[in-house]
Amino acid sequence: MRTIDSFLISYAALAFTSLIILSLAGVETLDVYIALFVILFFVETELTPTFSPTGSMKKVILEIALLAIFVLIVAERVVQILT
Repeated sequence: MRTIDSFLISYAALAFTSLIILSLAGVETLDVYIALFVILFFVETELTPTFSPTGSMKKVILEIALLAIFVLIVAERVVQILT
């Protein structure tokens, strides 16, 4: 099985499982789901073997975008706590 296929299957399984668990727990805010999906993405990329050079470059770009989104979510929550 190709690396990208195993990555996508594993990530989809993790995301679906966490979606069900959060839904059953009664979480209704979108930022919690997004933050968890970003964390799961980073965990899965560390568990998956290296990608091809082209795939690695695309992965780096996606990681930077997801990290920026995660930082914005965390910063928003910190501001909410402090105010």
